[in-house]
Amino acid sequence: MSSPAGRPRVVLVTGSSRGIGAEVAAKAAVEGATVAVHYGTSREGAERTLARVREAGADGDCFAADIAVGAEAERLVAAVIDRFGRIDGLVNNAGKTQVGPFLSIDLGEWDEVIRTDLTAAFHTIRAVLPSMVERGSGSIVNIASRLGQMGVTETAAYSAAKAGLIGLTRSLAREFGTKGVRINAVAPGVTLTEMTEDLVDTEAGKARLRDMALGRFGRADEVAEAVIFLLSDKASLFTGQTLNPNSGGYMP
Repeated sequence: MSSPAGRPRVVLVTGSSRGIGAEVAAKAAVEGATVAVHYGTSREGAERTLARVREAGADGDCFAADIAVGAEAERLVAAVIDRFGRIDGLVNNAGKTQVGPFLSIDLGEWDEVIRTDLTAAFHTIRAVLPSMVERGSGSIVNIASRLGQMGVTETAAYSAAKAGLIGLTRSLAREFGTKGVRINAVAPGVTLTEMTEDLVDTEAGKARLRDMALGRFGRADEVAEAVIFLLSDKASLFTGQTLNPNSGGYMP
């Protein structure tokens, strides 16, 4: 994954201490990218991801920030650019799930899900766009969810945040396409990660499995393949799009 000048692309992956983010970071490294591994609290997990990046022969480093805070997102982006010279690709993966009846959602939980799954992406995109526009190139991939496309009972906050992320993707794709920046989304179905391990064996998990045309849940590395494609020049005509690696759980 090289820039037009032949240099390794620099990719910042938020929430990459585990799950889909860790797989994206590792696969980007295999493709030759320099990887900025972002984490909120799990330094240990971020170090494990960084070890995978370096095992692939790529350069990288770990960066901590609460990206739901605008100043922190700006500091993160500045630190990555200071360390590696630029950011060619941004993957907004940091997220927080929510399950429970709508009338029982605590206002604090609602705010936390929205700030983690939507507001954080707003801040990181806003921080990284000026340098991308100045160079006339860049790719941003937002990790959404099929729940943001179809809605599922008792996931109101999460579904709302992910639907908002898809809307943000489309709006910004139109605004910045002529400036050389492509902005897309990936909307997985239930994916086997630490975040979903408490779900898959429950009745709700079994019900969701019945929705999957392939008869199985996805793996984080499979979702990461879609992200890597969108970051690459192979996706040069893709912007404002939402790819759906969801085992056939939603067919738009």
